Amino acid sequence: MNKILTFAMLTCFYLTMVSCSKKQAAELKPDDGPPDPPAEEITYANFAQALFQNKCNACHAPGGTASGMWTFNGHASVVANSNRIRQAVLVNKTMPKTGSLSAAELTSLQTWFDNGLPQ
Repeated sequence: MNKILTFAMLTCFYLTMVSCSKKQAAELKPDDGPPDPPAEEITYANFAQALFQNKCNACHAPGGTASGMWTFNGHASVVANSNRIRQAVLVNKTMPKTGSLSAAELTSLQTWFDNGLPQ
């Protein structure tokens, strides 16, 4: 009887050890799916221009109430005043006065500044 019990235990042990190979274990890992595609580069043309026109132009257009501080007149005017704009919008968050920027807009604007204000 002892030999039968020992044989049964060894058989169970053997079957347990070989029932799941390393290859099978690797196959059980969840699939993370394909990696995210690289984000499109944020530029003045595809992001910042519309943001400045929609959020800043009402006050900072030539003749506007805040045009004495900075006048929005395209990419060159933003680049020339980039330190002032970055401070007011991204650091102090005091602009725009007539509304606010979404978290996504702030992130995109920060990225645009960090990448050197590409046109």
